[in-house]
Amino acid sequence: MKRVLSILLTVVMTLSLLSACGDGQKPSQTPTQTPADSQPSQSDPGQSTDKTAAEPVTIRYYDWDMVDSAIIDAFMKDNPDIVVETYDISANSDRTTQLDILAMSGEVDVMPLADGDQFTRFEQGMMANLDELIAQYGLDMEASFGDYAAWAKMGESYYGIPYRTTKNALYYNKEIFDKAGVDYPTDQWTLDDYTDAAAKISAWGKNDGIFGTYSHTYANEWAVISAQAGDWYTADGLCNIKDSVWADGLKRRVDLDSQGLQMSYSEIKASGTVINSSFLGGKEGMVMAGSWLVRDMKKTDKFPFDFEVGIAPIPRLDSSVEGRRGNFSVSVLGVPETCKNKEAAFRFILYLETQNAAAIAATGNVPCYIPAYGDELIETFVAGSSLTAEQAEFFFDTSVIWTTNKILGPQGASYMSIIKEEVEPYFFGEAELDAVLDNIENRVNEILR
Repeated sequence: MKRVLSILLTVVMTLSLLSACGDGQKPSQTPTQTPADSQPSQSDPGQSTDKTAAEPVTIRYYDWDMVDSAIIDAFMKDNPDIVVETYDISANSDRTTQLDILAMSGEVDVMPLADGDQFTRFEQGMMANLDELIAQYGLDMEASFGDYAAWAKMGESYYGIPYRTTKNALYYNKEIFDKAGVDYPTDQWTLDDYTDAAAKISAWGKNDGIFGTYSHTYANEWAVISAQAGDWYTADGLCNIKDSVWADGLKRRVDLDSQGLQMSYSEIKASGTVINSSFLGGKEGMVMAGSWLVRDMKKTDKFPFDFEVGIAPIPRLDSSVEGRRGNFSVSVLGVPETCKNKEAAFRFILYLETQNAAAIAATGNVPCYIPAYGDELIETFVAGSSLTAEQAEFFFDTSVIWTTNKILGPQGASYMSIIKEEVEPYFFGEAELDAVLDNIENRVNEILR
């Protein structure tokens, strides 16, 4: 049945794509043409091992955070048998659907997958198994990517290569903290400290529409702090959503809304408010957000702000949780199963990953290729953001204990999807928590058993 549904979805999406093409819609970036005046280098990962002359193949790369075009040109100069066409895709909530349509119709060869969405695509069989190519090119996944590697796997096989990691920190507006008379966050902050500060800032800023904090509406974002102590599975491998740590996390999300400490879930959905423009627009005293906010701080034409931003670890759940804490997720680059030139696409991914970490950092993203980490990379990452390199070191600090609110275990993608479907009525005030937890447990256990 699942396979039939998948085929039907493919047909529908393909027809949608053809309809869009008929309306004259085109990708936003003009493809870059390949130079023909050089030969490929044989010494570096990600470059051609085929010395025979052949007609160049074309691969299409879509992304919402494209590296400088000079990197693409350099790859094609070193690999004249491959033409890379690059296309910008908007980083909005529809990007996953747009990319799925393109992948299913064979229009994309190198595809970014983020926020845990990759696991859904792995489970659906949308992405190609890369094990043979990883072995062929001698890529040591553990040495190259460490803990990030788990985000590119399903079972024992790899269906993607870790590309950039989103690492959450607590960003705070020093001007608002000063005016509200609230002390800056510290490494020792707990959830109680965070909530108390949010309450004080909200009381101070009530007349000006300034909230203490903000919570994402993305899947499982309510679980960022709870993930420090929670386990998604019971000892016998079933759904553990009724563990008090998860139930408390869901209730806390609603309490922050009802107490007026943040814009409510329903208001965010109705208004289309997004955290980058809201925080940088001076509407919150603090937010827990990914390192992509550093990227957006560089875009002062789109997100202008005139206050000093502070960086602190994610608050600890309580005093029993030790160490400096952060939350993370990993985006991967994958090759859709529909790709006709999988090896060429893989070579391009390797080139971006292993030889151009600095170019990824320059976009304001944290690269996943660990051997490239160092002071110079941090300086590149933070340049133009108004943050200091000292502040930015947090995102590269191996002593920080990085946990994740995403579910990486068996049927993790489906598990997360079920949670999102079931908790939304609760966040809208249309369902009781006990009923929501029962529904999640029953539905998840049905697919786990």
